[in-house]
Amino acid sequence: MTNDDTPPMKSVATAMEILETVQDLGTGGVSEIAEVSGQPKSTVHRHLDTFRQCGYVVKDDRSYSVSLKTLRLASSALSRQLVYPVTKSVVNELAEETGESAAVAAEENGQAVYLYYDRTDQAIRTDARLGIRLYLHCTGAGKAILAHLPEERRDAVIAEFGLPAKTDQTITDRDELETELAEIRETGVAFDDEERVDGMRGIGAPIQNRETGELLGALTVAGPTRRIHGERFREELPDLLQRASKMVEVNITYS
Repeated sequence: MTNDDTPPMKSVATAMEILETVQDLGTGGVSEIAEVSGQPKSTVHRHLDTFRQCGYVVKDDRSYSVSLKTLRLASSALSRQLVYPVTKSVVNELAEETGESAAVAAEENGQAVYLYYDRTDQAIRTDARLGIRLYLHCTGAGKAILAHLPEERRDAVIAEFGLPAKTDQTITDRDELETELAEIRETGVAFDDEERVDGMRGIGAPIQNRETGELLGALTVAGPTRRIHGERFREELPDLLQRASKMVEVNITYS
């Protein structure tokens, strides 16, 4: 909720929390959904029944799952993102070539949202997934985006969300962050050195329209510190990401 927003209707907020819990679980019964969401079972059952009648969840025996109807909402949102159709294959190639996880993200409401995500079998499993929303100041993709936002927009995002510490390595000082963002604008690459998840590092590179300078999103690769360190962290993966982002920029700008 932004600073100038009115408080959401409690019933609507509760309903969306329950629907998102179903999405995160994949499938679950009323008791499990109630436990995870922290809502009473009677409340969960009532909202699930409404979602089922509207076609947004399906019920199989005693378990509920998000329905295919939600694809209409997702496809409508993705269709507005220019980077989505041209980066899917690029993300797949980055994951395959690096052996790690890769994603393309865009900024929405002051956070980085994964539009597409891929990982290899050997990649470490984290909470990363399609649609995950992340703070901008503590991830590779997020910092690549934050660095290239207009100054007024960047100030507004930091004013709203602050710089919360996700790990001991998270940058929580505004001056220190601004120094790093200036370096990102100069080099075209951003680093997450265990700043969101202990034991994980990530690299991000912005995607911009070359004619207008408009920020469209960012590519990122992430993996465990035991595999991403030294020259691989500071040179090899950044070079790979920058080549990929430049290719995407050319494709979007001149297609």
